[in-house]
Amino acid sequence: MTALSPLVCLVLLIPASAEDRVVDWLLEHPDRRIEFSVHRVAARGPLVQLQADDERVRGFAERVEVKLVLERELCLSLVSSLRVLLENVEGGYWMLPVEAFGTFGHLSRHELAQELA
Repeated sequence: MTALSPLVCLVLLIPASAEDRVVDWLLEHPDRRIEFSVHRVAARGPLVQLQADDERVRGFAERVEVKLVLERELCLSLVSSLRVLLENVEGGYWMLPVEAFGTFGHLSRHELAQELA
């Protein structure tokens, strides 16, 4: 049986007004080995409130999705810290297992292994 990957993908769904706060907070911790991306998305669901008139007309809320790839234990710690950082922010998160993680281009498998070690 294959061992469970130590990596997970944490997905944050937050209002655009919280984007800078989250990105700045992530960038303040360069010692943590976290890969992340930020995307504008149209969100809908029981935890997403449509606030603006145009959101109610379209049926979707404008949100920011932050995707992070990091070690499982770090993720659990990060979620605890984010609960404090985003205490007054309407948003949510989910965590997914990462089956594989790799690179294209100049990084070799050996260099990647050293980066993850």
